Amino acid sequence: MSNSVGSPRNPGGGEGDPFGDDDVLPIEKQRRAHQFLTQETRYHIIQAVLGHPRYLGTLDELEYLVPKNRSTIREHLDRLADKQVMTKYKYRGDEAERNDPREFWGFTSYGITILDEYSYLRYVPVLRALQEHLYLTEKIERHQNAPRPDLPENVSDALRIPEIDDETEAIIDDVLAARDRDGSRLFDAPPIEPDEAVETEDGADRPLDELF
Repeated sequence: MSNSVGSPRNPGGGEGDPFGDDDVLPIEKQRRAHQFLTQETRYHIIQAVLGHPRYLGTLDELEYLVPKNRSTIREHLDRLADKQVMTKYKYRGDEAERNDPREFWGFTSYGITILDEYSYLRYVPVLRALQEHLYLTEKIERHQNAPRPDLPENVSDALRIPEIDDETEAIIDDVLAARDRDGSRLFDAPPIEPDEAVETEDGADRPLDELF
């Protein structure tokens, strides 16, 4: 399975490579890019957006999914934007309700290219399946269903999930089984079946047993 974008590894607008100028060896650029993408918080953010049904997440959604505090997530979103991997998309349409979010974080064309280079895109179906099996609060569900701006065509095309093959389906089954068996969890959110015995305080984003 491949979602290859088939575009050059270079940001738009004629800008240079964020991971090194022409005098930097390609292998050093690759090392820098790999180190940047695999930093723990950024790695979780990338996975959260890749698994999002619309590939555009609000800060509240990312705070719900990523096991870091809000200020840390915002800091690393800014770093991802500085490296042109992600950007903030703004919804300017008239379909949003008064309390709906209008700012969303998603990948740039360059971001998709570099993620494809490091084989992140092949796991989009797995990440999507994991998010589909998470419990969502009313607030997070509202954010997930809010109207969004359109992504660049090459970004949305690269993220479109193809027909699931047997190998990918087996990986999804294994990951979900591991979560059910030993509590393994990629995202910082409870499974879709919340514990009915656990009370949640008003305004809390997650059941109390997930906060400690």
